[in-house]
Amino acid sequence: MKAIMKREKPKETRPMSPLRKGIRRDWQLILIGLPAVLCIFIFSYIPMGGVLYAFQDVSLRRTFWSNDWVGFKWFQQFFSSIYAGRVIKNTLILNFWMLLAGTTVEILLALTFNEVRNGKYKKFTQSCTYFPNFISTTVVVGMMINMLNPNTGVLSLLFQNVFGMEKIDLFAEPNAFRPMYVISAIWQGAGWGSIIYLGSINSIDQTLYEAAAIDGAGRLGRIRYITLPGMKSVIVICLIMHIGSMMSMGAGKILLMYSPSTYETADVISTFVYRQGLSSANYGYGAAVDLFNSACNLILLLVANWVAKKVSDVSMF
Repeated sequence: MKAIMKREKPKETRPMSPLRKGIRRDWQLILIGLPAVLCIFIFSYIPMGGVLYAFQDVSLRRTFWSNDWVGFKWFQQFFSSIYAGRVIKNTLILNFWMLLAGTTVEILLALTFNEVRNGKYKKFTQSCTYFPNFISTTVVVGMMINMLNPNTGVLSLLFQNVFGMEKIDLFAEPNAFRPMYVISAIWQGAGWGSIIYLGSINSIDQTLYEAAAIDGAGRLGRIRYITLPGMKSVIVICLIMHIGSMMSMGAGKILLMYSPSTYETADVISTFVYRQGLSSANYGYGAAVDLFNSACNLILLLVANWVAKKVSDVSMF
């Protein structure tokens, strides 16, 4: 008998989808990034359900879904209160001064570091400006309290003996709160914030500087016509991000610095939410104010991005 060999027809294989191709190609990177994605999902997205507290009469004795729904009651209560205008105004003023003064100092520091030619001196000065960023905010405020003590503080005695100022407790003076907050924030964070601007300077083609020097441009000329234009995209992106958080102000440092006597200029949205939501246990009210704050930041971010795209052709999205 002759063995008849039957050839099997080759199985038809379906083309692999782009998603499966990407997973097979980059599965190591996916595994590396998976813990970070899970952390973001667990700690950032799941808690977003708490937004519903802004529309509920929250009680810790009841479950999340059994709270009474009150609609826009807390929003109406906030906008009709005497504190709404004050906290919004203080938040915007503080953020405006931080944007204006802080960004200017960071850019100037980056330009200065770029012009320093002595390598050891440059590293030393950079380290000195970076160091305050690693000091705890609590320690910084404690240093300020000690140095500005009207009886024993070094700076207070200097102001009194050299400049003839009266003995005054600056921490109880409403008009002194904003300068103290802004100056201390710049001292603590300007050096660290200048890193991103210095990085943008280092990415500029060095041959442009050589060509400008051949054409007779001095240091100021090279900064004006090469360095600053080369930094434009980074400056615009940083401005968009800062404008997008104009209604946000960290409560930690302000809580350490302010007192009822300085509420007039120091009370911001975040401290108001802290007092209403946690200290007074009015969780729905605090959630409503915080939701309003987040919505304003989103609108500011979209507007700033749109304006930047129209004016400079640089935008985040």
